[in-house]
Amino acid sequence: MWTPGRVSAIMAAWHSRRPGLTTTTRRDRTAMMLTLKSQDDLQACRAQLRERGLDFSDPKRLGLWRLPYKIRYRVDLPNADVLKSWDVANALRLIEANVPDKDGPILDMGCFNSEILYALHNLGYRHVHGCDLNPLCRWMPYWNKIAYRAADLTKTPYPDREFAAITCMSVVEHGVPLDALADEVKRLLRPGGLFVFTTDYDASGASHEIDPQFRVFGQTWTIFNPESLNALVDRFLSRGFTYLDSASMDGQHAEKPVHWNGQDYTFVMAALRAPG
Repeated sequence: MWTPGRVSAIMAAWHSRRPGLTTTTRRDRTAMMLTLKSQDDLQACRAQLRERGLDFSDPKRLGLWRLPYKIRYRVDLPNADVLKSWDVANALRLIEANVPDKDGPILDMGCFNSEILYALHNLGYRHVHGCDLNPLCRWMPYWNKIAYRAADLTKTPYPDREFAAITCMSVVEHGVPLDALADEVKRLLRPGGLFVFTTDYDASGASHEIDPQFRVFGQTWTIFNPESLNALVDRFLSRGFTYLDSASMDGQHAEKPVHWNGQDYTFVMAALRAPG
């Protein structure tokens, strides 16, 4: 079990690196848990993505893909969410460091409007997959290169041990059956494969009363605290997953840089290695 309060130098080290560098340190490869510290972190990560040519928040960037999407679904393609700048930038660094082979298959679970898939494709990863309950995911940008599937995240159609890495960005807080998800991630990852997830989080002890009738894409919403996050990670540890580095954990934050639907909170990212 991890103890909030062990503050590491991960964020300072990552933000000091120039975007685009391909060399990695041991800490880059093994960072286990990070928390978003401030709006400055969000802006710095978006700047890194922009410098690397991986910023898709400008609607013009995906202009050619918007027309077929609108023709197909009679709605506009959503813009990439700049609030996910930190999630995307840091997940990309973990994937690039731990899955250097561009033929390594990667799956994003809960992929609707997920910028990380666009970025992975543009980084040259050749086997990028996304699945989501929302059927509108099937015609998202780069559908000719990214294999999108509409599927229950806990009962996906993929073969056993198919993926070198799986991402799950801001999904687990929306009513996902967590034991079933852990079972499915274990089934899908190759031995030693990488699992990276982010979720809404607050370590301050504040109470977050969310209307039980409130829905996001038809799903409920919760904000994790240290105890519930610990319980979530323990579901994976009990199935043989391990921390990338148990000494690299930072569950503390002084600010709550995310403000949405009347709640103030932050994001947390965890990275785990599949058994094997």
